[in-house]
Amino acid sequence: MNSIIYSRDKINLSDVDYNIEAGKGYLEGTSKFKPVKVELNVSNAKTDQVHYWINEITNQYADFVVTNVKADPNKISFDIGSPSMEDLTAEDIEFRMKEYLDMNVPPFEVKELKVQ
Repeated sequence: MNSIIYSRDKINLSDVDYNIEAGKGYLEGTSKFKPVKVELNVSNAKTDQVHYWINEITNQYADFVVTNVKADPNKISFDIGSPSMEDLTAEDIEFRMKEYLDMNVPPFEVKELKVQ
């Protein structure tokens, strides 16, 4: 029996943006939908950690598409929606965002969540 040794190199997952970038196509295709705006007032946000944290939203909620991500140490904003769920409301998104914040402790302090 042969043994296989795997190397575990450190991977910076914050550089992986496939989920966020892939969402842009939905806004232009036949499955057009109107995303809602999410804004988080935060403190001590680091761009690479924010990017990874937002990318995880699309991993946990596969029906969501995230676009237009903007982040600085005090504010994070992005558009989010679902091309397969046209009746999704801002209240639905807010519920899921609060759920996501509870399940996935962010690497920054959230002072306020706004969903419009």
